[in-house]
Amino acid sequence: MRWLDSEKRASKASSEPAQGARLRIVLWGLILAIVWTIALAAVAHSPGLHSTPGMWLGVFGLPGVAIAHWVQSLLHRFNHFLDYSLMFLVNWIFYCSVLLGVVSLKGKFSK
Repeated sequence: MRWLDSEKRASKASSEPAQGARLRIVLWGLILAIVWTIALAAVAHSPGLHSTPGMWLGVFGLPGVAIAHWVQSLLHRFNHFLDYSLMFLVNWIFYCSVLLGVVSLKGKFSK
């Protein structure tokens, strides 16, 4: 039974850094999504979305922009709060998946 306890401790110890890395990925994705959403709102109300900064923000938030506008077209109405909320959520998931891919590639190339 000692070997079983030592295996449990070893697996628990190896999963702790993985959980910490996942938490950092989620937090960095959250920070990126918040910053992007605030920047988009600021650009939309000052230089406009068809300006150069607006176009670049659209490129970096393309999944959120596309899905939010698609959902709103299905609803046949436009609500700014819903629009920015959908963009934020979709881009948060997108940024987390991109960061997870970068971390996994970094791990593969460092071995």
